[in-house]
Parts: sequence; structure tokens; C-alpha cells
Amino acid sequence: MATATSWTVLLLVGYAMAAGITASIAAYCFLRRSGRAPRAFGGCMLALVLWSLGAFGRLLAATEVGWYAWTVVMYLGVVSTAVLLFVFAALYTGSGFPLSRWRTGALFAVPGVSMLLLATNGHHGLFFADISLVSFWGMATFTPETGPWFWVHATYNYLLFGAATTLLARFAIGSHRLYRRQTLAVLGGAAIPWVANVTYVFVLGPGVPIDPTPLGFAFGSLLFAYAVFGLGLTDLTPVARSTVIDAIDDAVFVLGEDGRLVDLNPAAEALARGEDPIGRPLDAALPAELPGETDDPQPVTVDGQQRWYQTRELPLDGRSGGTVLLASDLTEQMRRRRQLREQNRRLEEFTRVAAHDLRNPLNAVSGYTELARETGNVDHLEKVDPATDRMEALIDDLLTLGQETRVIEETIPVSLPEAARRAWGGVETGSACLDVVDEGVLLAHEKRFVQLLENLFRNAAAHGGEDVTVRVGMPPNGFFVADDGTGIPTDRRADVFEYGYSTHGGTGLGLPVVRSIAVAHGWTVDVTDADDGGARFEFTDVRVRSGPASEGAIEEEADSRS
Repeated sequence: MATATSWTVLLLVGYAMAAGITASIAAYCFLRRSGRAPRAFGGCMLALVLWSLGAFGRLLAATEVGWYAWTVVMYLGVVSTAVLLFVFAALYTGSGFPLSRWRTGALFAVPGVSMLLLATNGHHGLFFADISLVSFWGMATFTPETGPWFWVHATYNYLLFGAATTLLARFAIGSHRLYRRQTLAVLGGAAIPWVANVTYVFVLGPGVPIDPTPLGFAFGSLLFAYAVFGLGLTDLTPVARSTVIDAIDDAVFVLGEDGRLVDLNPAAEALARGEDPIGRPLDAALPAELPGETDDPQPVTVDGQQRWYQTRELPLDGRSGGTVLLASDLTEQMRRRRQLREQNRRLEEFTRVAAHDLRNPLNAVSGYTELARETGNVDHLEKVDPATDRMEALIDDLLTLGQETRVIEETIPVSLPEAARRAWGGVETGSACLDVVDEGVLLAHEKRFVQLLENLFRNAAAHGGEDVTVRVGMPPNGFFVADDGTGIPTDRRADVFEYGYSTHGGTGLGLPVVRSIAVAHGWTVDVTDADDGGARFEFTDVRVRSGPASEGAIEEEADSRS
């Protein structure tokens, strides 16, 4: 069993621990942090230092005068702790409680009266009714008998502590997970000493003359230290965070002065690496493709798809040293820029091919008409019909091409199997066969997507033979259309999407229309060999969802975009 001396030593060690830990946290808050909330928290820690030192000195005091002097030091901390904890809680949680200098000063009115009455207690006995010398644990110590103002002081402190606890608890319930951990750590650190204090005042009473509250602070200070040093409590305060940061479409990364991540919003969580990037250095929390501040958008792979981000750094208050890194998603702008460049390039080709392809049949019409006029032989006019038919086909395809090159503004969820069957029914395919091997939904302009499939089916039927089989499927990042025909030679694959290229006497605009529709959607199209030897057209950068495309699933996908 422990001796009285060992209990005394343990008590002194507890007081010293409480004073040392809280002094370290107070110094950190005042020297390394700025802002009202960190200063209020540092002031609360400094008050705890005075409380612990005063209790330490009272225990060792040999005279009543010495004990009384240390009591004044102790109560300077006692009367300030609850006020500063409440001020910190109000600032930290953004409770809306107006804390002007005048109001903050008013909160110290009761503590000021308490200290005045304590200092002059010998004249009126309002704070302590009496002080007596008792023996406890084999040592002589002084113990006070409480007076009426002591209970006023205690009630005021408990009310402020209860208000601070309520603010922190409410904030912890509805806050971001980082701040929830911070708040719970502060709540735990404050609850331990206050439970010890309530037990001392209302349970132990005068029979135990030694205040165990600083011992509670010794243990509670460990949680305070974890909140400050482990979770970055004083790095930034989360006032109105959910209204400001979470509502921003840009990815927001908040960094402490040491370059570690202290907060991020939902848009940034989609970019961050790992499940819990908080507390990690920025280069370890962000994708390697996303550097610091950049002038030009940078490509970043997100969920298997390439997106473009432009980043910029915004310094916080110069004294705090914090930084905000904003990453703006410019994928749509880059897609439209690429589409515009492609449109301009293909418009030049469009005018060149139109002039070239229309000139030949127009010359034929003009020549045969002039020949019929000169000779009087109307049989020459029979040769005009094929030329006019050729011109009509070219005009129809050119009009279609002009429509399909327009950028697509709005898309809807489209069932790939249903669109494929509609397109197949609109094309003369003879004895060819359609095989839809996957089910799924993609976001597209439905009419123009069906036009794309019709052109591919028509191309397969024209080049693959009467009994060609066309397969349609949906890999993870897009879709494909393949056939088992003769395929396309490697050296000609770069030409099939060019205007006017044809091997079967057509207008040569079918596949350029396919590419134009793909570009208008922001898709990429390539042609490769199919598994069974034919041609395979692959479309990537497509927003897809694999699986059966029920009517309810399509409606759900549409709702998620609206």
C-alpha cells in the first residue's frame, strides 16, 4: 500500500505535469499562432498553468500567509479558465454569439469581483468564511470553509463551462471529420478536470483539503496536446466552413505552415490520394500530376478518366503561414477548346472537299447540257441524271455533316442496346446480323448518337459483305462497334475519317460524320482490328454506366445530372 509520502509525491508530480503541458500549449498558441480563437485557447491554457502552480504552492506552503498568496495565484487561473474556454468555443465553432471587446470584458465581471473579494477576504469573509490547519496524509495543510460568494463564483464558472461544452458538442455532431476529432479531444480534455472539480466541491467537501482538479488537468492536458499538436487545432478555425468551403465547386486544399494538409472539401476528396489524407504533406496527398500553382491546365487521371485542372495558391493571414491551394476543374473548357479547334480544322476540309466534289458533277451537267444544245441530240441529257444524283447525295451528306459538327450542349442517359437496335432498323443491312454483347447507359445526344451508329452499320454492310456480323459492346470507359468483315489496312486507317475518302464510290462523308459526332460529344474515336479480323471502332472518354439499363435506372441517372 502506498505511503502518505508517496501519495504526496504523486500529487506534486501531477501538478507539475499539468503546469508543464499546459504551459507548452500556451506558448505554442501565442508564439506560433494568430487569430482570436487560438489566442483564447492559449489564454485558457495559461489560466490552467496558474491553477496548477497555485495548487502546487498551496500544498507546500508552511504558513497561512504563504498558503493565502498561492491561493490568490491559483484563483487567478480558476476564475479565468471557464471564461476563456467559453470564448474559445464561441470563436472556434462560429456560434454567432457576438464577442466584441466590450462583451468579452463583461464576461470577466464576475471573476473580477471574485478576485477582489478573495484579496480582501480577511475583512468580510465572503469568499472563505474561515481557514484552519488540518492534518492530511501525515502532513499539515490549510483548508478553507467556503463563504457565500464562493458559490456565486462556482455557479458562474459551471454555467460558462456548460455553455462551452454545449457549443463544442453541437459542433462536433455536425462538423467535418477533422474538426469533429479536434472538438471531441477538447471536450475530453476539459471534461476530466471539471469532473474532478465537481467531485472535489460537492462530494469530497472539507474532509479532503487538497484540490485534485489540477491532477485532472494533467490527464486532460494530454488530450489538449493531441488536439493542438496532433490534429492542428490552432492551425485554422472552421467558422462557417460548411457554408463556404464545402459549397465551392473547385477543389480546396488547406495547408498549415508546415505544408501539411489540415482540411479539404468534398471536391478535393475526389482528387486526394488515400482514405485519410489529413496531416500528410501536400505532395503525398495529391496526385503526382497535380503540381503547385500553374498557368496552364494540367491533365490528371481521376477514376480512370483524364481531367484537366488549373491550380493556384492563396496565402492566408500572413502571421498564420497557412495556404489554400485551389484546383479548378477545366475539363469542360478544354473539351470545348479541343472541339473548336477540330471544328475549325474540319471546316477548312469541309469547304475544300465540297468545292472539289461538287465541281466534277457540276461540270458534267454543264458539259452534257451544252452538248445537247449544240447537237440537238437530247440523248446526251440522259447522262446528266447520274451527275445530279451524285450532287444530291453530296448535298444531303454535307447538310448532315454541317449539323453533326455542332458542339453538343445537353446530353441524356441513353441505353446502348436500345439505340443500337433503333439504328440497325434504320439502315438497309440485307442479311447482316447485329450482336449487342453488353448492356449499359451512356450520356449522349440521343438522335445524333443513333446517327453515329447508323453510319457505322451502313459502313460495315457496305464493306464487310452481305453476311457480316456487327458487334456492339461497352468496355469500362466507352463503347465499340466491330464487324467480322475484311477490316481496314493499317496504312489506310488514318484516312478513313477524312472527307471524301471512299473505296466503294460513295460520297466519303459517312465516317467523317461519325468522327464529328464523337468530337461534338467530347469523345475520342480510333479504328483498330477486331478480334475476328474485321474493323473495330473504339470510342473512349465516354461517361458510361455498365449493367442492365432499366427505365428506372435511366431516370435515376438523369436525376443525378439535374
